[in-house]
Amino acid sequence: MKVAEAIVGSALVIGLMDALWLTIRFNYHNDLFYKIQKLELAPRFGAAAYIYALIPVAVFLYAVKDAFTIQDAAIKGAILGFILYSFYDVTNYATLVNYTLEMTLTDTAWGTALCAAGAAVGYIFYTR
Repeated sequence: MKVAEAIVGSALVIGLMDALWLTIRFNYHNDLFYKIQKLELAPRFGAAAYIYALIPVAVFLYAVKDAFTIQDAAIKGAILGFILYSFYDVTNYATLVNYTLEMTLTDTAWGTALCAAGAAVGYIFYTR
């Protein structure tokens, strides 16, 4: 039960924080992806739901489960977020002509912070 609570807690934090971030940055993202694909953003919600289910599971397995302290979980979560978001953003930067370095850096930093926060909250749920 603690595992499920930790994953759900992480998922809620990650989902709420990312919803806020994507709302704040909507115009930037929409403009960027219009330059790339010549279409407005049209998210595929099934694929997005899949990713938002996988990230908290990965955060639990690689950051929360074997952490000794909340700080340990947050650091491991940050490292995981950096790796996950770097794969996505650096691949886009390498392959999409109009994908910007600004987007690469800010999104990678955001993913780092997002997974750190998700791991910290997951740790609280897992150890209470």
